[in-house]
Amino acid sequence: MLSSHDMKQFLNALNETLFLTFGTGAFVLIIGLSIGFLLYILDNDVIIKPSLQRTITYRILSTVNDIARSIPFIILLIMMIPITRALVGTMLGARGALPALIVSASPFFARVVNNALKSVSTDTLEALKSMGASRITVLRIVFKEALSSLISGFTLTLVTLVGFMSAAAVIGAGGLAFLAYENGKFGNNYLLMYVSIFTILLLVFIIQVTGDYLSKKINHN
Repeated sequence: MLSSHDMKQFLNALNETLFLTFGTGAFVLIIGLSIGFLLYILDNDVIIKPSLQRTITYRILSTVNDIARSIPFIILLIMMIPITRALVGTMLGARGALPALIVSASPFFARVVNNALKSVSTDTLEALKSMGASRITVLRIVFKEALSSLISGFTLTLVTLVGFMSAAAVIGAGGLAFLAYENGKFGNNYLLMYVSIFTILLLVFIIQVTGDYLSKKINHN
């Protein structure tokens, strides 16, 4: 059985993990949706008329997003040390991991959003345009049509975030992964290590099942 000290460590680590997962997720949802929608709009001839300026803006934004998405998380974590210290005052613990997690996951989700929106039939857009629908109306309907895919994509992003947090454990990022790493590395408490690992797996399972349920429910409506 876990001692009271072990239980206190576990609960603190669980709170950090939930904070990182859903706190980061909130930022990623806003930033990723914004960038994904912007990429979609800039690459859609029905919504915006083709122009050189539009094409250049799209290419720049798309390239920057893909470059940021392709940087391995650990490398990005190291690259952002000065920025992270300036923003949150530390590189350690849950706060220290937050900026790198946001920067790493947002481009990933933005590309997921863009792909989900592009999956909506162009015939739907043409029909809306022919009926004189405004751009806002078109985007609202596209969002509704792509909502099931967007939920699936956000679920995947949250699961990916948990994986990123596990990778960040090696630099003291806090959370359950760090607790498991510390107790496994030094052999302090293998029971606490396995309980932490099991809880991480349970969290991933809950996120995945909830996301799949919501996606299927919306898809059938």
